[in-house]
Amino acid sequence: MAVAAMMATVGAKAQHKEGETTFQPRVGITMSDVTNLEDSKMKVNVTYGVDFEYFATDQLSIGAGVLFTDQGATIEDDSEKYKMNVYYTAFPITANYYVLPGLAIKAGVQPAYRVKARMEHDGQRIDMDRALETLLEDDDMKINKFDLAIPVGLSYEYNGLTLDARYNFGITKLFSNFEDDVRHKCVVITLGYKF
Repeated sequence: MAVAAMMATVGAKAQHKEGETTFQPRVGITMSDVTNLEDSKMKVNVTYGVDFEYFATDQLSIGAGVLFTDQGATIEDDSEKYKMNVYYTAFPITANYYVLPGLAIKAGVQPAYRVKARMEHDGQRIDMDRALETLLEDDDMKINKFDLAIPVGLSYEYNGLTLDARYNFGITKLFSNFEDDVRHKCVVITLGYKF
């Protein structure tokens, strides 16, 4: 209740006007895991990027941006621990509805393109594409270069400073020609400033 009252009183400073466009650099963390992969656990990495937001009305806006993110998971098998790092350049596009001044609910689509993929173990980094080619006689199994996710979340802005939290539902499979349906699932929390 106290938080809602505070947002109602101070949120007015975050009101935007119809036709306004903002630019927002942002930085934060990605907490990621994958579905249907035995012994996988969440891992945390840094994420950063920039967003543009166009206000169609004072309550409805469209956001688009570029986000550099490291997804994947930590895999623990008996006493062994591996970290799967899959790096993407993502292009989140969201529709944002301001339920109160400064407080928005958002949903959209996020296409992403893989930049590289590495497996870390005992301080060593191995390129995952090369590892799959070396270990598997059947080279049909590959890490997909394209990823699609559905981001949903909330953001709160005060005096230009914006806290944004999104959950990304993975749509595309991480691996092609793999018997298990492995997809990304991740939470992205960022802090940005709107200009």
